[in-house]
Amino acid sequence: MKKLRAVILCASAMSSGFIVEELKKIAPENGVEIQVECFASLRYRYYDYSKVDLVMLAPQVKGQQSDIRKYLDEKGFAALPIMLIPMRDYGLMRGKPILELALKTVELS
Repeated sequence: MKKLRAVILCASAMSSGFIVEELKKIAPENGVEIQVECFASLRYRYYDYSKVDLVMLAPQVKGQQSDIRKYLDEKGFAALPIMLIPMRDYGLMRGKPILELALKTVELS
């Protein structure tokens, strides 16, 4: 069984809660053990990135991607991949394509 530990950074960590629940539901059906949570992107400097394999960004915070990447690099997490969740999948709360992209992103990093 594959394992994935991820955080979704979102504007207020509210809408991403629905994505978290969808990922937790769909992961076991696809042979994945998942630990995922959401966190407000404005507070990204306060998150413990040592406990995740992947940072996922909600579409509405894609403008912060370069700042987050720079912060992660400075803090010793240069190898930690960042994945932008596609707007369509996020809006429709389509867990399976988000999970597939997350696994592919981690595999390629």
